[in-house]
Amino acid sequence: MLPFDRLIEATDKWAESHRNEEVVAQIGEHAVYEPKHMHWTRRLEQQEFAGLVERCRLLIAHAGTGSFFLAAEKSRPIVLLPRQARFNEHTTDHQLHTARWLCKMPGVYVAMTTDELAEAISKALSAPNAFVKSLSSYASNEFLSKLRHALLE
Repeated sequence: MLPFDRLIEATDKWAESHRNEEVVAQIGEHAVYEPKHMHWTRRLEQQEFAGLVERCRLLIAHAGTGSFFLAAEKSRPIVLLPRQARFNEHTTDHQLHTARWLCKMPGVYVAMTTDELAEAISKALSAPNAFVKSLSSYASNEFLSKLRHALLE
């Protein structure tokens, strides 16, 4: 995956002015920016990452659906900053569309720019129980019935 230094640097700036908060970052193997005000590693194994999310108050991530679903599964609020093609963070701008869709979900706080990140973090931290665990790990019976019907036609 392409580096997302913009998110890491903006989060590090937030961590500098919030030294009472423990901030842990997975910055990616190809990141150029190395944080100065938070704990960081280039890569975490999936199980270790899930364990950190389980213990955290808040998850800050790119606007990928995998990040959202993990936060939902663990009932954690999430702040999203979409990757953008113009910054060479992704090949398309689909995360902008994903962020606009996810911002309607309870417990999801979207920063469309790095200037909006601190405010989104503050909002998320002030309402840590706002995430409504409304997602199931399984599809509804109604959906499965419709899918079976469509496949058998």
